[in-house]
Amino acid sequence: MAKLLMIPGPTPVAPEVLLSSAAPVISHTSPEFDEIHSDALRMLAKVFETKGPIVLLPGSGSLAMEFASRSIVEERGEKALVLKAGYFGGYLEKALRAAGAEVKVVEAPLGRGFRSEDLARALDESGASIVAFQHVETSTSVANPVGELAGEAKRKGAKVLVDGVASIGGMEMRMEEWGVDVCLTGSQKALSTPPGLAIVAYSSKAKRLLERDGEGLYFDFKAVAREMESTRNYHFTPAVNLVIALRESLRRILSEGLAERYRRHKVLARAVQAGVEALGLKIVAEEGFRADTVTAIWLPEGIQWPKLYAEMKARGVEIAGGLGELKGRIFRIGHMGEVDANDVTATLAALERSLRRQGYKVELGVGVKAAQEVLAEEGF
Repeated sequence: MAKLLMIPGPTPVAPEVLLSSAAPVISHTSPEFDEIHSDALRMLAKVFETKGPIVLLPGSGSLAMEFASRSIVEERGEKALVLKAGYFGGYLEKALRAAGAEVKVVEAPLGRGFRSEDLARALDESGASIVAFQHVETSTSVANPVGELAGEAKRKGAKVLVDGVASIGGMEMRMEEWGVDVCLTGSQKALSTPPGLAIVAYSSKAKRLLERDGEGLYFDFKAVAREMESTRNYHFTPAVNLVIALRESLRRILSEGLAERYRRHKVLARAVQAGVEALGLKIVAEEGFRADTVTAIWLPEGIQWPKLYAEMKARGVEIAGGLGELKGRIFRIGHMGEVDANDVTATLAALERSLRRQGYKVELGVGVKAAQEVLAEEGF
């Protein structure tokens, strides 16, 4: 069994966070839980940099995407533009269609994200009133420039929906300043909490999206918004112990300091990327579009993904494979949340040995040395 989890989620969780979730279950309507829940929402607002409401739901990132999509589509047939930079852009497309939007998809070349001029052209052609995209497209490790794209969308009068599942807690998000109306994430990635919480944040200007009746039971926006207030009601039962764990993780995140946390993620990403490139491997995402939380790497000729996975796991490290059209063609290393410099160097050392076992010509230590140079330069 792998001892080091280096996948793009779920990510390692600190012992303090795990222990906090082992506390005795308390009533979800108790004053004690009200305080815990309110603390978590208050700290999440700092991470998202929003003054609007935040919705905390028992569920995965897919539920967060569903809820966000249903709330941002205000009438059936509303035009939405999805900027697709990989596999999970298809999730946004499906969620918005299910919410009743008329969706147009613009796809970036593999390994590339979008710039403001790409968005301006697509909006002129589509006339969309909603723009949706991934902050980090986990399948390709492409990062989109959120502030740039949101600014362009606002100039065109469009609402902005951002999938921050693989970025929030590891890369900067300024919802109010950048003009992001709705941003979603899950607990299990850079927020360093076990899986099971869906999180949807709204800007102060987008608060109105929750001031209307939704469809059905779970997606009743008014009822869910009331559930987020200081006194719990019975719209749904919160995931009590996961919320406790999230609060503890958020305390750790804010104690580290958001600026320092983002810097750490950026340096670790640079170290991983320097290491794999020193081994002669190619990164999927182009320079200028590379995420700080995950790196996708092309498998070299003659290296098979199942064997590489098995070799890495035998050396105590678990990495991830490709999705969709990239299945069997790439592998992915997650470096977010609790991951540190030692984890990165250990992963690269295991990768060197695993590649050599499959006949790939590698000088042991080359990748580790390149990563170490980056880490040492940055004081890690």
